[in-house]
Amino acid sequence: MTISNINCKYIGIDSEEISNFITNPANYTSVEIKGKLNCCDEEYTETLDEGAILADNLWTLQFPNGDATITEIIVENYISGEEFNILSSTYNLADYVCSTGTVTDIYPIIQQWFTDNFSTTVTQDYNYDVSTLECEYTITDLPSSIRPVKMVIERNGIEEEVYFSFFPATNFFVAGSQFVINPSLFTLQEFVDGVYSFELVFTTTAGSTIIESNCFFYDCETKCKLSKKLDELLECNKSATNLFLLHYTLTEGNNCGCNCDEMCQIFIKLCEKLGDDKTCTACGC
Repeated sequence: MTISNINCKYIGIDSEEISNFITNPANYTSVEIKGKLNCCDEEYTETLDEGAILADNLWTLQFPNGDATITEIIVENYISGEEFNILSSTYNLADYVCSTGTVTDIYPIIQQWFTDNFSTTVTQDYNYDVSTLECEYTITDLPSSIRPVKMVIERNGIEEEVYFSFFPATNFFVAGSQFVINPSLFTLQEFVDGVYSFELVFTTTAGSTIIESNCFFYDCETKCKLSKKLDELLECNKSATNLFLLHYTLTEGNNCGCNCDEMCQIFIKLCEKLGDDKTCTACGC
């Protein structure tokens, strides 16, 4: 099992068992994701039971709002691994907002691709929550080998990716062949730097239990703080050298699977030396 940082927004988890589960969900009765941050005692969990796993083949996407351009909608043939962009051109997101119901204008654009390539009809729908202003777009009745991956938009020159979710889970979603963890699993609005450990527990219809685990140093801010010490490093400052050695040890220790406690201790030491007191109640460096 391998853990990765996705654009400093999500955490991705890949493994052969995850791939097997996504391809053949009917072979499983439950999947549990357990997560810890910086080896703190509190454990966060998300569980899919058999009812959720065997729910209808319905894919959902939180349709974005605002002034932006829809540049791609990516689907994947999970048998061949090929990815395709449904859109032949770009579209102004403001023309398809849910608040006015014009999101339905994108339906024939998406449908045309499936008609041209599979001679099939997909079912599209949306639900707009006026209290939260959130719009959930759904698509089902897809060809058996095809699954949607993401919508790509460009806002103020910056590319954003919005992923489809398959199983009815709150704190993670499926993207391609991996589980993508939302910061909400850890009751966070966005991930903070630190050592994240995960344990996945799969229960199969045959009654066997498969457990995978690993840990990972999530680094989006710490490396920036270290960059301010480069002048000291060039001057062979011993303290700066120690900081970079601690950081190097953390990044090289990713995904080794057996050294989570040591990584947490190194992270705490790095935080202390950077002048940030690290505690379990303030889970960020």
